[in-house]
Amino acid sequence: MELTDKNYTTIIKNSDKPVFIDFYSPSCAPCQTLKKLIDEKLEKYGEENGVKVVKCNINENPKLTNAFKIKSIPFTIVVMPDEKLKYPDIGLRDESYYFSIIDKLAGKGSFFSRLFS
Repeated sequence: MELTDKNYTTIIKNSDKPVFIDFYSPSCAPCQTLKKLIDEKLEKYGEENGVKVVKCNINENPKLTNAFKIKSIPFTIVVMPDEKLKYPDIGLRDESYYFSIIDKLAGKGSFFSRLFS
């Protein structure tokens, strides 16, 4: 799902779930790697675990880019239902990192602990 300056209120402020946001640019290679992970796996995994996963193109959404003070990308952050911010991170991480964030938000053990239990 794409987060924009126009749909921010609907997606974030009216959400009763944590919202994981990926700020990206189409010209950023690491951003495209993360975007592919989100499109292919993370969005569905989040949905199954009560976490909304969205992407925000910084070139097309200057209000959100400025509001979150984005200086480097990819930049990920979680907005909780009470609008508190958690888990801010800059740069591309290993796939397991992003799954572990969703697991923490869902109150589960880590992704790998479930694989080997």
